[in-house]
Amino acid sequence: MAFRKPPRTTISQPKIDETANQKLSVHLNQFEHARNGCELLQNKSKLVDRFFDDSEMNNLPLLTQFFTFLVQSMHSSRQDAAKLILRIPGSRILRFAHSHIKPSLVSDEAQKVLLEKFVSTLCKLLQHLLELHPSCYDQLNSTGIFDRLEMYGQKTSNDEIMLIVVELISRVTQLQEEYKQKTKQSKPKIDWQTDRSDPPPDDFHQLSIYPTLEDIFQPQMPYLRKNIITGQYKNGTHYLDIHFRLLREDFLQPLREAICQYISDDNRNTSFRNVNVRLYRNTILTGTICSHVGVLFSLAIDLNILPKSIIWSNSRRLIYGNLLAATFDDFATSCFLLTVDDRSNLDKNGSILVRCQKELCDHKLMRIPPGTPFTLLETTSYFEAYRPILQALQNITDDQIPLEKYLLHCDKNVGLPGYFQENSGIDFEPILAKHNDSCKRYDGGLSDVKDRTTWPNATQLGLDESQYQALQLALTKAVALIQGPPGCGKTFLGVRLAELFYHNRRRITGCSKPILMICYTNHALDQFLSSIIQKLSLQPGEIVRVGGRSSHSQIEPYLIQRLRQQRRNIRSTNAELSEKYVILKSIKSQLDTCQRSYINCSQQLLNATQLLRVIDRRQFLQLIDPILDELDIFTKHWDNKTGGIYCCPLDEDLEDSDDHSSDDGDHLDAQLSVIERIQRMENRIHCQKLNDLSEKDEKLINELIIQWLGAKRLEIIRPDDKEEIEDDGQGEFQTVQKNKKQKNQAKAAAVLREILSDPMVSPPIASSTNDVGDNQNNLDDDDDEEELRRIENIDNFYIPVMLSNPTTERERTEIDTEQLESMRYLLTTRAGLLSEDDAEKVQDLWAVKKEQRQTLYRYWLCKYLHILTNEWFNLNEQYDNNHQTMQELWLANDRLYMEDAFIIAMTTHCASRYQKVLKQIAPRICIVEEAAEVFESHIITAIGEGIEHLILIGDHIQLRPSPNVYTLAKQFNLDVSLFERLINNEMPSVQLCEQHRSLPIISKLTHHFYNIPIRNHESVLNRSPITGVCHPLYFINHSNPEENVSEGVSKRNTFECNYIIQLANYLINQGYDKSNITILTTYLGQRQLISRTIGQSFSQLKGIQITVVDNYQGEENRIILLSLVRSNVEKRLGYLAVDNRICVALSRAQNAFYVIGNFHLLAENSATWKVIVDKVKESKLIGTGLPINCANHSDNQLVCEKPNDFLKRPLGGCGVKCEVRLECGHQCPLSCHSTSHKGLRCTKPCARQYDDCDHQCSKKCHAGTDCTPCCELITLKMPDCEHTTDVPCCMRKTNKLACNVLVAYTCPLGHQVEVKCCDLRNQELRDELCTHPCDFTLECGHPCKGSCTTCYHGRFHHPCDQEELIVYLCGHSRKQRCHELGPRCESPYIKLCDHPDQPSVSDSMLECSIYQCMRYCQNKCKHRRCSQRCKLECDCDPCMEKCSRRFECEHYCNGVCGEPCIDCFSCRDKKSKNAIRDAINGEKLRYVAFVQLECGHLFKASVLDEHVRIFAEKQALPNGFFRIDYPGCPTCQWPLVKCKRYASLIKNIHNRIADILASESTLTEKVRSSAEVEVILLATALELPESVIRIVRQLRNHPRRRKLTELFINTIDVFKNLSGTVGVDRDKFLRTIYAHVEQHDSLYFTRQQWLDIETEYKRLLSIDRQATTNECPSVCPNQSQSESDDNDFFKSLLTTLKATMTDRNSRQSILSVDTTWNDFEKDRLICDGKWVLCSKPSNGHLIWVNNMTEQFTCSICHKSSADRMPSFGTHGNRIFHKGYGRGRR
Repeated sequence: MAFRKPPRTTISQPKIDETANQKLSVHLNQFEHARNGCELLQNKSKLVDRFFDDSEMNNLPLLTQFFTFLVQSMHSSRQDAAKLILRIPGSRILRFAHSHIKPSLVSDEAQKVLLEKFVSTLCKLLQHLLELHPSCYDQLNSTGIFDRLEMYGQKTSNDEIMLIVVELISRVTQLQEEYKQKTKQSKPKIDWQTDRSDPPPDDFHQLSIYPTLEDIFQPQMPYLRKNIITGQYKNGTHYLDIHFRLLREDFLQPLREAICQYISDDNRNTSFRNVNVRLYRNTILTGTICSHVGVLFSLAIDLNILPKSIIWSNSRRLIYGNLLAATFDDFATSCFLLTVDDRSNLDKNGSILVRCQKELCDHKLMRIPPGTPFTLLETTSYFEAYRPILQALQNITDDQIPLEKYLLHCDKNVGLPGYFQENSGIDFEPILAKHNDSCKRYDGGLSDVKDRTTWPNATQLGLDESQYQALQLALTKAVALIQGPPGCGKTFLGVRLAELFYHNRRRITGCSKPILMICYTNHALDQFLSSIIQKLSLQPGEIVRVGGRSSHSQIEPYLIQRLRQQRRNIRSTNAELSEKYVILKSIKSQLDTCQRSYINCSQQLLNATQLLRVIDRRQFLQLIDPILDELDIFTKHWDNKTGGIYCCPLDEDLEDSDDHSSDDGDHLDAQLSVIERIQRMENRIHCQKLNDLSEKDEKLINELIIQWLGAKRLEIIRPDDKEEIEDDGQGEFQTVQKNKKQKNQAKAAAVLREILSDPMVSPPIASSTNDVGDNQNNLDDDDDEEELRRIENIDNFYIPVMLSNPTTERERTEIDTEQLESMRYLLTTRAGLLSEDDAEKVQDLWAVKKEQRQTLYRYWLCKYLHILTNEWFNLNEQYDNNHQTMQELWLANDRLYMEDAFIIAMTTHCASRYQKVLKQIAPRICIVEEAAEVFESHIITAIGEGIEHLILIGDHIQLRPSPNVYTLAKQFNLDVSLFERLINNEMPSVQLCEQHRSLPIISKLTHHFYNIPIRNHESVLNRSPITGVCHPLYFINHSNPEENVSEGVSKRNTFECNYIIQLANYLINQGYDKSNITILTTYLGQRQLISRTIGQSFSQLKGIQITVVDNYQGEENRIILLSLVRSNVEKRLGYLAVDNRICVALSRAQNAFYVIGNFHLLAENSATWKVIVDKVKESKLIGTGLPINCANHSDNQLVCEKPNDFLKRPLGGCGVKCEVRLECGHQCPLSCHSTSHKGLRCTKPCARQYDDCDHQCSKKCHAGTDCTPCCELITLKMPDCEHTTDVPCCMRKTNKLACNVLVAYTCPLGHQVEVKCCDLRNQELRDELCTHPCDFTLECGHPCKGSCTTCYHGRFHHPCDQEELIVYLCGHSRKQRCHELGPRCESPYIKLCDHPDQPSVSDSMLECSIYQCMRYCQNKCKHRRCSQRCKLECDCDPCMEKCSRRFECEHYCNGVCGEPCIDCFSCRDKKSKNAIRDAINGEKLRYVAFVQLECGHLFKASVLDEHVRIFAEKQALPNGFFRIDYPGCPTCQWPLVKCKRYASLIKNIHNRIADILASESTLTEKVRSSAEVEVILLATALELPESVIRIVRQLRNHPRRRKLTELFINTIDVFKNLSGTVGVDRDKFLRTIYAHVEQHDSLYFTRQQWLDIETEYKRLLSIDRQATTNECPSVCPNQSQSESDDNDFFKSLLTTLKATMTDRNSRQSILSVDTTWNDFEKDRLICDGKWVLCSKPSNGHLIWVNNMTEQFTCSICHKSSADRMPSFGTHGNRIFHKGYGRGRR
């Protein structure tokens, strides 16, 4: 928070045009008149370049104006101005300035004045520059600018200018002396002493793990001793001291050298280059964050000064864990060691998050002001790989080293593991090879480890002889060394050992504790574990994989993170963890409160409570004295019957003082003596009630403070007469400013943004020279120049948080504008500040002037800010300390997951972090895979003192440790592992010597690395040759040069890239699968180039494995393509000169190995490569191109010297025409190809002649199947009519000739159509001939797409062909036919969260239940986290950050953080890319965040957020009701129920209706609880078709479908009850209904169809009634003629007929009497816009409103309690109507 000078009168921000043709002076004028002009300029990069380098700036007035603008901006916008000022060194503007400084006197007076102003401004600007970047003085001095200024200062007659110049030159001289002194301290080149016998100068246990300034600038060489690779160590301390110091120096030396290089005279200001360190200048500290990993600091990297070629997605810069050395004064006094925690926003805005190492800085970085520029030095060493190892080494004492006898003293007489002394029996049965008749079966039972004669032999165990010896060594030696050359099965042997231990885990006491399995890399560990899992089929929990960087899918179920999720009860029951979590949450809340207090200080005056924390209590009582009698604290507490002498009653007589308060306060006050008055004041000063003022008192005192500070007439606003005062026009401050507030919200926001934009604050409390007496009012009348200069130079204090600007309308309206205007003046006035003594001397606050009151207020404000700042520091320290404790508790808690496992697997780095946990578990067996590449210190820290059996498996010929410092590797033996050291000391070891991987010709390449001959197993001798290539091994030699990438660290070779890709594509064309081919490279830059090229141009190769050699250790494949990359005139080999890497690279292939490189360069500069190249030359397997051949024509060969040569064989074969005959007999149409003809379809015509006609088959070749009947058209005369027509030839011999001639036909409705002659004569089709479109407008509003026939002549319409999306009240949705009357939601329950719980729901439930999970909500990301239970609304807002994940294709995810990732945009098809491009509307795709919904549609997060916000506003109806509905996709309306981003809104809806929905009953319940009707029996009795009965049978037992089934059966029954008079029409109509049911396999009809059924029934009922009525008159006359004399009989008969007619036709509708169609609509429980929640939440009524108006009320609420029914309310009850329901289409 910073307070600036009052802004200019111009409020609106001018539009800055960054056009090249507009003059810079015009731009500068615009920036000067803008409030935040410096910030605006900073954002115009092209314009900034013009200001600093354009020749237009070579103008004295323009230079003066620009420099003045920069100097003034340092006071108003320090951070932005600092970035601009730091661009001055090296720019042309400095040369322009130098040319205008003329030491000679200028005669023109105006020019002289302008020059003096220019020199003065330039000196101030350079002072600011040297303050920000002191080390640039030398670069400035080289331009001669200081010499020219010094000469001008000596000749000028202006004393003020001369003084400014002298100050600048003095500062430059001071910097020169400082750097000379530091240069003397900088460390010279180290003269390493490798053989030292003197004792260590200090105890390594006491050394700091982190580098200190003494370490960096130490004058002498660090104390180091060699790793003893042959011989013994003296003791444990000797051993640990050597390895600790060597490992510490390995990461410290590159940093030390870089810092010393940086501060030296030669390199400080020139282009800094160091292969071990990267430099970042002008990095700004922007703030502090309390995250889930502890306290982090935000830094803004200046990307403009970094190389533009950096691709951050591929760069190794600033990756997680890298070490940074930060300084703000070029390491003169500051050096902060930081580690990178997050760089996800780096390429977006240059922001990174770092963690400060507490042990070194002790929270000092927290006290550095935000906005301070830093210089960063980044080491390329991964510091996190060192820190836990060094800490673990310090934790080990002399007597805690396991197996010390062997590891330190190298005793060659290695005995049995200690646990075998207890029980040496072991069962080999589980690992025996399958019985083979050629070998003797082992039936020995238990074997004795001590007696090898009881063991099965090698053949019985399925091992070769060397593997068998290694197995014996591993079981009988406490320390076993197994060396495995490439392909000799060392991993296989490790798996067999694990298998043997697993099956004997109850017998071998060493397996009573988990086996510790460690590796150096995650890749090697996961590879080893996957082999064990495949062999033993272990369950999760039996293997615990510790660590979070496993990428192997097979290992995922065994990760400890997964176990934590599955067994949450272990962590949730840990009381200490729960307590720490509560503490951290509380501290975070206090920090938020502290930050809000900072913001409030810039928006409004201090309130009474805040003021009491800083003001003298006497002054406060004096301040409130005018309104004392109106305050509650006085009337209810102080004004007691003793006159308020005592704050609280001192005896029983005063207990009810509040009830005896006196209104005659003045009278009592007059009666008090002086002593009593003093006593009263003291009591009130110490009164605790002051700390708890009432709300009324707070309000009155706050208004009083405004009055006092504004020096207004003392018109205090009382609560009861406030309105009257306003009406009288008094209270000027409130009234005027209130009107102003309504008009100037935009102005208020601009003022606030100006106040909050800079984190620097006005000067702090300082001593004042003013004397302040009781009534001396001269606090700020002294204009002494020295005093003003002293005030200007006071050190600033700061607020340690970056305050955001209020941007929303709601936040702007909450700003108190009148106070804001006052605050702007108060806090930007740089008058003298008071000391504490001076402030306390002010006796009468109401007697001092307005300006003095404001000065006093600034003192209180600064004091309050000091208190807040100290609180903020303390809270951050508490947070960091508690978080570290919590991390230790997390690690300790993991012991509960690990102690019951069979194998605990982790990297050595992870094992050192879990050192204390492993010590508690105390494993007895440790297996180290790839032990030769592990630093010795890593193994010692990983194994605990309880280890009794150590098995080391590896090969030091292939892999060795890789120190960062070459000198430490070569002169101090740091690159020698424990494995290699023990072998050098001739400890018991076995080398495997039979390889099972490669062809002999390939394995021969690495045999010379080993002393013992390597044999080939018989399985590698007879492998099939590679198709399409002449040789299984070939070296392609070339001389095409390499290229530098990643700033010269990595390399790439474009020729090799193209060649390797074309070769891989050729092999794919030979029929090889991509999984059989691996592309290896020796450099990461080459791997990235190959991946990018394949992704852009070779889609058929996507998915092929491409990796660097170092990551492929232990793996193999059928075909290996190796790119060596290096080819240069400097004859540098880099990694290719290392024998270990050579051995690994040449030993990965099984069947084929093709290498491309500059072998002339390699053989000339490496003895190892010379041996290898000579071998392949002897075999003639090296050349400038790879010889390939045709698999079908062996003599047709081609040598591919260039990548495009492979294109000459596009199908894998040669260009000769393929001569192979297909199965059909036709020749293959392709050119020569290597793929099989199986599956190839012949495209030639069949052309076979039919037997019974002269026609030929016209189909394409169909060998193996009969020809289809002849379909040639012939003309025939029809036998039943005179028409002549064309018919297929195959029909001329049949009697089923049908005349297809069209004839006219008129249907019963009058439609005239043409029909086939044969159909017109078919009586069964008479009612199905009309094909005229129906054209009826359906109930849903869509036109009917049926015909006259399919719509039963308009009496039963075809269902609408449109689809609609219906959403149920529970949130589920489904698509159905438009306006179909379907069932309820058929899901048993809806569950929003991803927890694995499955609620138990009864199948008989009539509605979908809303499951309310009681676990903690999973709505979280790295920026925020919900702390509520799942069922409750989330207490965190949706994350606004973009997802930081990077895909395998190297592109970034464009999703939103916290939501599921979206498929890569950049790799999508062109159509999708165009749609995305239109959506982002010109924005950069990299920075736009999208949300992908369940329906698959994509939306910008901001667009979707606005859509949901508008929806939420519409849910609340004007009459207080709440509409039940869910937000939907803007495109398809699919409900956003599972979108975590809007979880709070969905949970709000669910919580409102969950209990109500489960407790209400509807039509479904009525149907179910009524008398049960056996629908199947009724359906059978009604003689329904069997297909309809089948559907009825399927639906009868489903409670949510039964009501519609019964409706259908009852409808059929009603139709069946109609008399035979309408029987024909009735049966036709029913057959139409049955056909519809069979066609759609459903009893669900649309609303239009139910209306049609109802209408048809009423029509038939009317006909039936009319027929029955007409029957009576026809009978009566006949009766009268035959029996005219019997009138009584006639009357009786007529009565009987009428009664019969009435009974038969008593049903007026297909529905029952008490049921309406609305009952069925309402019963579906869908979001149709008619379900609302009662406006009285306590009643909880869910009602269905048919006609929704603003006047409708809850029908249930208006019923009496006696009539109130537990059912859904209904408002309105009408039949179907057009446009009913929402229908999401």
